Amino acid sequence: MSSFWCFVQSYPEVFIAVICFAGLSTFRLIRQSKKTSLPLEWPVVRMLPFLMVNRHRIHDKVVDLLREAGCTFMFFGPWLLDMNFLITCDPATVNHCLNTHFEKYPKGREFAEMFDILGDGLLVADSESWEYQRRVATTIFGGRAFRSFVMSTIARKVSTVLLPYLDHMAKQGSKIELEDVFMRLSLDVSYSMVFTSDLDCLSVSSPMPVFGRATKEAEEALLFRHLVPSRLWKLLRWLNIGTEKKLANAKVVINQFIYEEIAKRKAQGSNGSQEDLLSIYMKLTMDPNMSEQQKTQFLRDTAVGLILAGKDLIAVTLTWFFYMICKHPTVEARILEELKGLQSCTWPGDFSVFECDTLRSAIYLQAALLETLRLFPATPFEEKEAHVDDILPNGTKVTKGTRVIFSLYAMGRIEGIWGKDCMEFRPERWVSKSGRLRHEPSYKFMSFNSGPRSCIGKDISLSNMKITAASIIHNFKVELVEGHAVMPQSSVILHTKNGMMLQESGAMEVVSWLLGFLGRYPELMVSLACFLLLFHRLNRRAGLPTNWPAIGALPAITVNAGRVHEWVTEFLRAAGLSYVIKGPWGSPIDVIITADPANVAHVFTTNFSNYPKGEEFAAMFDVLGDGIFNADGESWAFQRRKLHALLSDARFRAAVAAGTARKLRDGLVPLLDGLAASGAAVDLQDVFVRLTFDLTAMFVFGVDPGCLAPDFPYVPFAAAMDTIEEVLFYRHVAPVPWLRLQKFLKIGHNKKMGKARRLLDASIAEFISLRRERAAGEAADADLLTSYLACQDEVGKSGAEFERFLRDTTFNIMVAGRDTTSSALTWFFWLLTKHPDVEAKILDELRAHPPSSGHRTAAELKRLVYLHAALSESLRLYPPVPFEHKAAARPDTLPSGAAVGPSRRVIVSFYSMGRMEAVWGKDCLEFRPERWLTAAGRFRHEPSYKFVAFNVGPRTCLGRDLAYSQMKAVVAAVVPRFRVEVDAGAVVCPKLSIILHMKDGLKRSSPDTQSKGRRRRTLDAAAGVRDGRDGAGYRGPRDAGVRDGRVGGI
Repeated sequence: MSSFWCFVQSYPEVFIAVICFAGLSTFRLIRQSKKTSLPLEWPVVRMLPFLMVNRHRIHDKVVDLLREAGCTFMFFGPWLLDMNFLITCDPATVNHCLNTHFEKYPKGREFAEMFDILGDGLLVADSESWEYQRRVATTIFGGRAFRSFVMSTIARKVSTVLLPYLDHMAKQGSKIELEDVFMRLSLDVSYSMVFTSDLDCLSVSSPMPVFGRATKEAEEALLFRHLVPSRLWKLLRWLNIGTEKKLANAKVVINQFIYEEIAKRKAQGSNGSQEDLLSIYMKLTMDPNMSEQQKTQFLRDTAVGLILAGKDLIAVTLTWFFYMICKHPTVEARILEELKGLQSCTWPGDFSVFECDTLRSAIYLQAALLETLRLFPATPFEEKEAHVDDILPNGTKVTKGTRVIFSLYAMGRIEGIWGKDCMEFRPERWVSKSGRLRHEPSYKFMSFNSGPRSCIGKDISLSNMKITAASIIHNFKVELVEGHAVMPQSSVILHTKNGMMLQESGAMEVVSWLLGFLGRYPELMVSLACFLLLFHRLNRRAGLPTNWPAIGALPAITVNAGRVHEWVTEFLRAAGLSYVIKGPWGSPIDVIITADPANVAHVFTTNFSNYPKGEEFAAMFDVLGDGIFNADGESWAFQRRKLHALLSDARFRAAVAAGTARKLRDGLVPLLDGLAASGAAVDLQDVFVRLTFDLTAMFVFGVDPGCLAPDFPYVPFAAAMDTIEEVLFYRHVAPVPWLRLQKFLKIGHNKKMGKARRLLDASIAEFISLRRERAAGEAADADLLTSYLACQDEVGKSGAEFERFLRDTTFNIMVAGRDTTSSALTWFFWLLTKHPDVEAKILDELRAHPPSSGHRTAAELKRLVYLHAALSESLRLYPPVPFEHKAAARPDTLPSGAAVGPSRRVIVSFYSMGRMEAVWGKDCLEFRPERWLTAAGRFRHEPSYKFVAFNVGPRTCLGRDLAYSQMKAVVAAVVPRFRVEVDAGAVVCPKLSIILHMKDGLKRSSPDTQSKGRRRRTLDAAAGVRDGRDGAGYRGPRDAGVRDGRVGGI
């Protein structure tokens, strides 16, 4: 029992999820035992499972629901998702909303947005726009010329296209998808009615035209919008995926067709047809304030609405009509008997076709069509939105904004409306005892809508259907294929489900099964939601990123991508120095991030052999080749031994010290002095990068590139290094599949890296060639390249292999010397501006230990203990390399208890380590050089696994002493001569890079006055970031204007 409660305390989210599952399962079983058709109202998700499980037979389930609920039911969707709506088939309610209180129930903005494919056409418009369009359409549809044009078009299509097509298929003995045939026919007729043009959909063996397929896909997408929360389909629309992508593609196709027709008609002018709808509408006098584009959009919206309305109503009704005829041969016999007494016209091919006027007396045929529309209305539901609060005739209160859905499909199947035989197909109910057609009120028979919005084209549609049905019945015997199941399809139009024999893909079948399963067992969905919510809250309460199922910590990584170093510091502080971060399933992100000195000592020192750089590191930093940063084993040991010997050589160290002093005296100081005198702006970080690039190139290649020249020249080599740094950081954060795709296609960052590498290799090759030419016949210089050229035999390589060795070795040292030192100097001078007391102590120390000659020697620099402490303190807070990652060759357990192995990397955050109270004390966030000094004033050395700025263990930086000497020399040259000032309001943060550069520089809004008693010129510095874009190189001085003799900041 104690272990059970221990488990509950450790994983409360699991326990609560199990309780939810058990309780909700019991609730479902109890409700199911009552055998009710009403949907269960679950916690949180409420009635959503009803829609999910019944989405493929939604119309029939709504019939059952409304029968039990008394014709009206309030549906509640999930909390906060705005899916509530009232659904009804009560004639009194229909009459109330669509007739007597029509003005209270407009289409509404939500309807217009849901049916945005219709634009601002008649089917969507409200108020004055609807009144104008309705008035115009009523005039047009009532005109004799237009009605005559439509009837002749229908008769011509039936006699010359439809009947020959059916005759051809009958002679071939082929099975016919009748709905497909009617869709093609009605699409042809509707298109011809609007544009006169003929899509020629019914040619033998012709595929369904693109326009027809587009309208079909649009209808399916519109139904999906009705079944899911609006936020979901709007999200899908924003992402352009799923059904919304299909709808967007369908819109493109539909618009292309219609705009082409409009353009053709405008080009024809008065020479074209004058009887079709487009011609009639184009002759209308439109609002003079409308632009030509608005007029074209109006024509487009009108045409789309008329085509879709006419096409679907006729095709769907005829499909269900012939299905019912096949099921009721007595009805077919009565229709044939009625047609025998009517006169038909004979067209080519001996086909008998009935004209509109002749069929006026075909009462029973029209009754059969109306009975079909009662049971299978082409539009199975109608939607409105309450404009004000209202009370329905049955007493139901409706609040403003409530969606009201009228189920036309259910209305034809309710015993209280149509009698006990409501489910029977009985055309006789529409015929009076005297043999006349019986008319039913539109609020009872809604197939042509009701009230002011009743269908204007009702008579034309019925005439179309009568001509087509009579002509087919008179000329052919239609039989249903045995075993073919026919049922309504879930759509905004009541197509037959298997009419077009569509088959879902495997992926869609899985999704469909999953939705159905969750609909049947919603307790799983609710329990999972509880689990995830509690899981997240418990982790967030502790300040830790959540490793979600399936997606891992991806949301937290995405949100904090712009402040990754600060974010890592925050959660490591909360987690106790170490924390595991996982990525989405299938991704390689599975790392333990740590700032624990014990873990650092273990990985970098005591168990060093188990944590090589590895193949993954080498692949990520492939630009470094086989240099010392990438190498492992004997190659690394040889390179480290050789570099250690060079850096320890007295001649080399003397040359470095002399070269540094010369560069400061002849380069840096005159440059800053000139900038201060001229009042020009200066980017101090840019200056330091240029300085360290020149110094490192001098020590590596024996060549001064002149990057620090007063005109700030563009140096291709340096620009290529900037680009490489940017791409290397991108490789750390981008998904591996995306990186592989970019590499395969040679695009994006991969393309930038390729260009930078070619530039880099060419620059290094040129330096090597120059060094070889200078070395011939001269005494050897004390630079790294000369040293390596002289030991080719020791290296054991020749030809191209030796050239590659020289390239990799020199580039690795260039990276180490340029970027780390420049970063450290930039952050150090920024910290001095924030801590003038530290600056004052450094000045006092420099005055107390003046140079014996023009520049300070290495021994004299070593006496600057407080400066050494201040530099170390800056490196503690802002290490130039903010993180290091390792991969274990064999499974291992860290001192913190975390298990690692080949599949889990270790990332050590050097940046975070300097900010951990457990490592550096309560004042860890303070810049306090005194922490590095003993009571006797000597420098206090900290173990490298605690102070990691120069790495740890066998891979500790060999150039540590050289770097300190260079930084001290720079500070000693700058601080006595210049006072660096920055804007106190400037926001400083690290750039996302493998090197800790500043992101955007330091801006100064107004200069301070020069301090009295201090004979130093003021540098108003902007420690800005270099332009890392490929090919941009280094920026020259920024023009910020003269600011009281100071160097203006950006």
